[in-house]
Amino acid sequence: MIFHLHNLYVDIGNTAVKWLFDGQYHSVLVADFSIDLLPKSGQAFVSCVTDRSLLDGFNDAIFVESQATFKSFVSAYEQSNKLGVDRFLAMIAAIDQLPNQNLLIIDAGSALTFDLVLASGEHEGGLIMPGLGKLRRSFAQFESCSKSLTLQSMANNTTDAWEFGTASMLMSVIKDQIEQHQTALGDLRVVLTGGDAKIVAYRLNHQVDIESYLVLDGLALYAQSLN
Repeated sequence: MIFHLHNLYVDIGNTAVKWLFDGQYHSVLVADFSIDLLPKSGQAFVSCVTDRSLLDGFNDAIFVESQATFKSFVSAYEQSNKLGVDRFLAMIAAIDQLPNQNLLIIDAGSALTFDLVLASGEHEGGLIMPGLGKLRRSFAQFESCSKSLTLQSMANNTTDAWEFGTASMLMSVIKDQIEQHQTALGDLRVVLTGGDAKIVAYRLNHQVDIESYLVLDGLALYAQSLN
């Protein structure tokens, strides 16, 4: 990835704020974020799927929006600006890093998203569903902050039943999507990003590429194209 060393790239998600500056990646929880943490820069490019006011007082920030096309990428959305900018940036970064391959890009974060991109760069569409944390907090009487992905068939107490059930739910849909598209396309490269990418990858029997900062890499790529 080639990027301008004096540019700042910021990814504001639902759970964490990440940034890239001078080749170094950083991440803090949204609750712990302050603009004072960000370095001074020549120009700031921002991906934001939540509250833009987190950057109030930070001058000259460019908030990037999803594009209908970018290099070989062609969006499946009729209204391209309605595609989440984080998904757009993750896709263009994945295409840049793994060109001419069928890609399934999975973001396992606050939301669990899937985007299928053909080797031609054509986006076939995607899916959005609750991520592990949202699933675990979806019923007050069972609420849990556990990040464990224990895959067992049955449990003998309610706490484990909820943990095993939500883990099975999450992993079943991920495995199904991989197998479905692998069968249809014959060859498929699976790219995992998001806060839960590593624990998900550990439970998969499929070979995957883990790219923890794919959105930031997409931001850098997009900014580079403006020069």
